[in-house]
Amino acid sequence: MIEMNEGLSFAPWRSLLYVPAHISRYADSACRSSADAALLDLEDSVPPESKHDARAMLPASAHRIAAAGLAVLVRVNAPLRWMVDDLRAAVGAGVTGVVVPKVLGASHLMAIDECLEMLELEHGRERGATRLIATIETPQAFGCMDRIARASPRLVGMMLGGGDFAVTCGSHANANVLRVPKQLLVIAAAAAGVWPLGLMGTPDDLGDLEGFERMARESAEFGFVGATCIHPKQVGALNRAFSPSEAEVARARRIVDAYAAARGAGRGAAAFEGKMIDLPVLAQARRIIERDAALRQRSGGAA
Repeated sequence: MIEMNEGLSFAPWRSLLYVPAHISRYADSACRSSADAALLDLEDSVPPESKHDARAMLPASAHRIAAAGLAVLVRVNAPLRWMVDDLRAAVGAGVTGVVVPKVLGASHLMAIDECLEMLELEHGRERGATRLIATIETPQAFGCMDRIARASPRLVGMMLGGGDFAVTCGSHANANVLRVPKQLLVIAAAAAGVWPLGLMGTPDDLGDLEGFERMARESAEFGFVGATCIHPKQVGALNRAFSPSEAEVARARRIVDAYAAARGAGRGAAAFEGKMIDLPVLAQARRIIERDAALRQRSGGAA
């Protein structure tokens, strides 16, 4: 196993655009998008008879998308008879990471970690180069999220597969039903130092981009740092929602400066805009500044 999980130490992927891996034109569309990552899908969007062709297309698609400046991830199939071939194809294509659906538990993820290590050696890739995102889709996996979040140093993110999770719980897949499970996923991910990915709501109308962006902004307030989307026109909403605004960054800098000035004057507390700056406020301000800097570094100066 690799030795450490970088987790939140590099800028999160704010927007992960699903791309059916067996249709070449969708990969071309992803290249023209402003998504942080393309998520080449070998699972739900690919019919069984097209799985082989989709795997064969991964290298060319991954190369084009990476050349356009996006991170490249692959969502593999859950059944083992397909997953092993998916992992081999993904590592052979040199992708950034793998999204694992229907994670069963920590030991499941550990076995995938071991398989990836062997495949990296086989393909001459750097050890640990292939990241993992775990998808929680059953109440059994939900019950051991804390262990899943710490199962592999490759793991950088977790998300809740709301539809499948609701079905296995016998509930409806609406925002009210999934609100608490998603909040608890945020907490479990934060405790383990990995990214919580997802949306608090359940987007239904592709044409309602304003509603989609409101949902994304609410999700950012709850602690999510990015989310998947199924259409390029949704990417901009995610990038805006999961990035600190210029006003937020400027205010955060003023808070840090005010606190530093107070400490320099020998005071243990500082006032800002009529309120006292306590340590949580200071920590939040520093986090905003760090997130903005990380995003700018990745995008060459423009968040």
